[in-house]
Amino acid sequence: MTKKISHLEYMITTTCDLACPGCDRFIDQEHNWTEPYDAVTRNMTEWSKRLTPNNVTLIGGEPLIHPNISNIIAHTRKTWPEATIEIMTNGFMFTKREDFLEIMQANTPGLIGIAIHNREKTIRNILMNNIDKYIFKKALWKQIDHNTWEHNRLRVQIYDMTRTGWYQYRRVVGGVLKPWRDNDPESSYKHCGVATFPIIYKNRLYKCPPISMLNTHATKYNLLEDEDWKPYLEYQGLDIDCKEDQLNAFVDNITQHHKICGMCPANPIIQGQEEAVIKNKKYYEV
Repeated sequence: MTKKISHLEYMITTTCDLACPGCDRFIDQEHNWTEPYDAVTRNMTEWSKRLTPNNVTLIGGEPLIHPNISNIIAHTRKTWPEATIEIMTNGFMFTKREDFLEIMQANTPGLIGIAIHNREKTIRNILMNNIDKYIFKKALWKQIDHNTWEHNRLRVQIYDMTRTGWYQYRRVVGGVLKPWRDNDPESSYKHCGVATFPIIYKNRLYKCPPISMLNTHATKYNLLEDEDWKPYLEYQGLDIDCKEDQLNAFVDNITQHHKICGMCPANPIIQGQEEAVIKNKKYYEV
């Protein structure tokens, strides 16, 4: 019997065309990895025997960078027939995925989440032109609120991160990323923006995005023996063959704090995101 959950993120790539300062999953720290398509399909199929999410978010990095994103969307629909399929993208790669809207329309219910990470006028104009040309084309979109549109069970939501802002999930000490030391995981969980979004990364299930890539980051930057990170590096998430009682405990804990929540601030201040660095101009038109 599978466990029902509200949301499940599936990270198909850590590669991104942007480097957004303060990214909750270390993507701005040059962690370039993409899960092969056959591994995505195999792993999704296996996890569908354990979990039944109401919403599945394909995420990165930039998910549209994945060369098989269209097939992945279709496989996600096949794997979880009733789930809402969500894509979180920065929108610059719409020019390289001209069939993206049609694929999403064919696999509803769905949500296209578009995050704006730049203030610079020229860059914002490129993105807004992309949205108009590739997403709002050929559809009678009904505007729901100031940043949400809907058509035939497909929604589009635009998030301006330069205005709404986000939390600083880590501190910078002497040029090195460090966990917070507030020692109040309950408050950290309560104030976290991604606290109830478990995520699958490299076929392991983690409580939240901030913890999912910690081992990857610590390995690359020689932080495995760092005393500040050690308590959090002990957390390994669950593999597909985990015991039933382990999975039950994991699901029960989604709506509760965990000791790993202490790596994040107990009283975070939401601030406008700093200008994202565009790493590879081949992914957008000027």
